[in-house]
Amino acid sequence: MNSSYIWIFAPLVLSGILLLLRRWITIVAIIATTASVLLAVLAAWLPSQEQISLWRWVFPFSETFLVLGRRLVLSSTDRPAIIIIYLTAALWFGAVPLLRPSRLFVPLSMAIIALFTAAIAVEPFLFAALLIELAVLLSIPILAPPGRAPGRGILRYLTFQTLGMPFILIAGFLLAGLEISPGEPIYIAVAIASLAIGFALLLAVFPFHTWIPMLAEESHPYPAAFIFLLLPTGILLLGLNFLDTFTWLYENPNSELLLQVVGTVMVVTAGIWAATEKNIARMMGFAVLLDIGFSLLAISLLIRSENETYRILFFTGLVPRGLSLGVLALALSSLIGKIRSFDLDDVRGLAKIYPVNSIAIVVAIFCFAGLPLLAGFPIKLGVIEGVSGQSLAIAIWVILGAFGLLIGGIRASLAMVSDEEETLESLPVSRFLVIFLVIGVVLLFLIGLLPNLLMRIITGFPGAFTLLG
Repeated sequence: MNSSYIWIFAPLVLSGILLLLRRWITIVAIIATTASVLLAVLAAWLPSQEQISLWRWVFPFSETFLVLGRRLVLSSTDRPAIIIIYLTAALWFGAVPLLRPSRLFVPLSMAIIALFTAAIAVEPFLFAALLIELAVLLSIPILAPPGRAPGRGILRYLTFQTLGMPFILIAGFLLAGLEISPGEPIYIAVAIASLAIGFALLLAVFPFHTWIPMLAEESHPYPAAFIFLLLPTGILLLGLNFLDTFTWLYENPNSELLLQVVGTVMVVTAGIWAATEKNIARMMGFAVLLDIGFSLLAISLLIRSENETYRILFFTGLVPRGLSLGVLALALSSLIGKIRSFDLDDVRGLAKIYPVNSIAIVVAIFCFAGLPLLAGFPIKLGVIEGVSGQSLAIAIWVILGAFGLLIGGIRASLAMVSDEEETLESLPVSRFLVIFLVIGVVLLFLIGLLPNLLMRIITGFPGAFTLLG
């Protein structure tokens, strides 16, 4: 028995089986949810040792799998990451019967999750970039289902992600060479430039950001939010591993400055556009961009201070991001077919007919903005406090960026509570969906009120801080 068989190859095989059963979307969702929970439980239960005893039988157990001269290593330190990945997948798959996105969503998402797990496990870690590119290619059919022409957002998404991979691979090749024979300034400059361009393309850094709001507007909100959650997280972890592997890059003061400038620009520009945005789905895209900017600022603080608190802050911030995205995507998806579009003019009076959906949308946007009492506030406050210790001007700009998203949320809430020009038709909403939304909103408040509890859980998983290592 091998760990890669359980958490990489088994989900890939299951993905193929679910693809054959895709006609029965409820059955497929139930199977995928059950399998994801089982895989998470196995990651928590299986002992970290060379053999596993089940009653009278003893099975050899290995954490390393060789394939094409490369190693897939899922050690005990990777277990917390596996638990988080598959529990998140279970939550997303569990709501699929209520929303019924594309029939390809569940099967292909299971394969995408397996590829991200493989990206965590692969050694040398440079090949994680290729696995992430495969995940990007698999995501296209769930964003633009067969029979539907892909929009400009999907084309830009595929273009930027594909263009970014060669730069990452070139940078990795050059950095590996510099580890052997350091001291070549020209190679150092080319490596850093390639790395910066590659991650700028992959993380939708200005001016390569346009595909995120376009994709949020064109695609079904639920699969789009799923990609917005997984893809930036995987790429940020890949970037962290670059810094941890090449210590001279970590110690280079230009790395911290570059991340700080890029993170600030992302927060400010996303906040400005969110404040003037007239479409709630596009506002979700700008919220994601703002949150990525805060993640980059957390990494820059880690480099500057070498304080592991900021590494914990980075990983803890993934929880409010995932929960906010899930609540927002669920609320928007449940309104498809009930309103003409997500433009502010078309959601007037929405709060009177669908109050729970409206509250969920506003609370999720406010959580992204870091409003006090919500889950995003402690994380963003910690980042702003750290940045203010280095530059008060940058801290003010970051606060203004978050305030811009807050203005966008206020404008959305005012539109939903205002008197509508045309009476919206009241259509029934599933009780289970309402329960999902209420639980999500309550969790956003609970995490905001009890941030130390979440911190304790995260710090209790030390392996989560070396996900790709």
